[in-house]
Amino acid sequence: MDDDEVGGDAACWLWRVCPECGALLEDLAAPCWRCGLTPGEEPQP
Repeated sequence: MDDDEVGGDAACWLWRVCPECGALLEDLAAPCWRCGLTPGEEPQP
């Protein structure tokens, strides 16, 4: 691979991952599309 050919995404997407189910969140103000957890909310036991 040449120095000009850089693969992957340079940004870290970890802050957009739902802590409950691991889904990638598009809207951080809305509940998770997969599990319903709102970002910043604690998961229910």
